[in-house]
Amino acid sequence: MTEKITNELMYEVLKKVQADVAFMKADLSDVKAMQLRMREDINRFAGDFLRVERMEAQTQHRLDRIERRLELTDAE
Repeated sequence: MTEKITNELMYEVLKKVQADVAFMKADLSDVKAMQLRMREDINRFAGDFLRVERMEAQTQHRLDRIERRLELTDAE
């Protein structure tokens, strides 16, 4: 391997490196977009969970009121 390093050879290698870097930038951009979508999904799930908890608390409150009105609660 006694290739002589020429400007043309260096230029070709640098073009390949540049193409690889451009590909990696595009790939990284895709990863960042996917990460953002995942964060949005997690936030949506958290919001859904809070809504379900609120509905459950409201339902429990209403049930407690109904039981008190009908005197169905245990005497303590």
